[in-house]
Parts: sequence; structure tokens; C-alpha cells
Amino acid sequence: MTNNHSKSVDPPCAFVTPDRHTFSTTRTNGPERLPETIRDLDDPRLSPYRNLRHRETDDGFIAEGSLVVERLLQSDLGIQSVLIHTGRESKYLPLIPSSVPVYLIDRELGKELAGYDFHRGVLAHGSSPTIEPLEKFRDSAQSSLALALVGLSDPENVGSLLRSAAALGVRDILLGPQTISPMTRRVIRVSMASVFRHRFYRFDKPAEQLRDLANAGIASIATLLDDTAIPLIDLPKAIQSDRRVLMVGNEANGLPPEIAEAATHRSTLPMRNNTDSLNVGVASAIFLYELTRSQDADHANG
Repeated sequence: MTNNHSKSVDPPCAFVTPDRHTFSTTRTNGPERLPETIRDLDDPRLSPYRNLRHRETDDGFIAEGSLVVERLLQSDLGIQSVLIHTGRESKYLPLIPSSVPVYLIDRELGKELAGYDFHRGVLAHGSSPTIEPLEKFRDSAQSSLALALVGLSDPENVGSLLRSAAALGVRDILLGPQTISPMTRRVIRVSMASVFRHRFYRFDKPAEQLRDLANAGIASIATLLDDTAIPLIDLPKAIQSDRRVLMVGNEANGLPPEIAEAATHRSTLPMRNNTDSLNVGVASAIFLYELTRSQDADHANG
């Protein structure tokens, strides 16, 4: 796979590989940090981290583990605090801005607080990104491919989709009805924090909004298990617009018929050996790759 996504999509994420849990040694400017040790589990400053095994935090989101926290620190998102196991702070402090509160907690107390022994001894409480109105995406002048998620409730699938999209330079994500928040802890971890690289837009009335996008010259592609739909290999030639939205639906039922019918194009991934379907994350990655590849080829030739 080439990394030539200079015109149609944004460049792939320049993150370290997932199996490297090492931090860079770049230090932040400002006075030396003095983290606070917290020994009282009822301390209100610990509220965002309480009982995470069974719930999401009420305000913002939680990033867990050295790799995910590092990528959060490298992003443009706000960070409200960082919680670290006592004795592990020297690894993390050089990366944390001096304005961000840092709390230390004994490992056993941390396990009692969160409900489990959190990964690599570090959690961060982040501020959720703004979910923009779809009009902001519509009115953007740049050529691009966007991914629309409709009714996806499985965090593993959503995390995988966001990771694939980031790898292929697709930054714009449309969040449809009944789709799990991309800022849940499991989605963030499965995406390997690539979620922090995306721009999110409200896609709460898909059928109506698809017609609005079409009027603005933006093509929409419904992915279907339907032999009458356009085979993926023929799809790029069928689309005239260089602004495109790929829509994927619920893991069990796919896209609702009224949404599929409102799309400008309907496409399918032909399969062999009596295979009836693929996991939504796998199928979507294939669609994304083919669409980005064809856009790059068009720009290279044109």
C-alpha cells in the first residue's frame, strides 16, 4: 500500500507502532511539576476515574495506557487531569503540560477506584471533541472521502473502523443515529487512539441530509449485500464527484432501506466460496482502500 494521499485525503497518522509502549523524551516548557498523591478514594478529584469497569465517565472521556495517553497528549484535545500509579510518574511527567493536574495513587487503591488494574498504570481524563453540524462538512471546499457510521453499536467494530480510516488518511467521520460514541474507553483503545485524529459531524437525519449533500455535489455510497448493487471494482468509475461519503450500517442488519435508497450510489463487495458476508470492519476497510486508491490514481493522472 502506498502512502500517497496528498490530495484526496489527509496523510496517514504518524504514530508509533502499537507494540511500542515507549514515550518520546521531549519535555514541556514551564516549571517542574509537583504531582499530588491522593490517598482518599472519596476525594472529588478522582470522580472521573471511579468505577470505570462498569461505566463511562460523565464528563469527557478516559484514555488508558501509555500509548493512548501519549497520543492524547500529542493531539489538540484538552486534558483535564492525569492519574498515575505511584512510582511510574517519571515516565509520564516529561510529556504532560504544566497546566494539567497530575495525581498519584497507590496501585491497589487505583484498582479499587477504577474497578480493575488499569493498563500501564496511567489514565487521563480528556475533554470530548466538538461534534460539528454536517453543514460544516458540506461547505468545505476540499476534495475528500468521509466515513458515515449508521447504527453501529459494537465498540470493537467502531474502533477498528476508525483505525482503518485513519490509516488511509480519512479524517471526516459522520455519526449517524444509534451509533456508539467514538469517545468510549473501549473504542479509543481498539482504535489505538486514532480517534483523536478524526473530525466528527452530526448525521442524525441521514435520509434528509443525504439529499442535501447530493445537492452540494457530494456523492454518497451505501454499502449493501445486494447483487443488483454496483460491484466495488466498478464503483470508482461510476462516481463523478471527488467528494464522497462511504456509509456503513449496523453489524447485523446493515443500512436501513430508506437511507440506502437516499444514497447517490449503492455498492456491494462480491464474495466467493459461498461466503455470505464479512465483518463490517473488514468490509469497510476494503471499500475505503479501493476508494482512496482510485482517488489517488485519478489525481496522479489528472
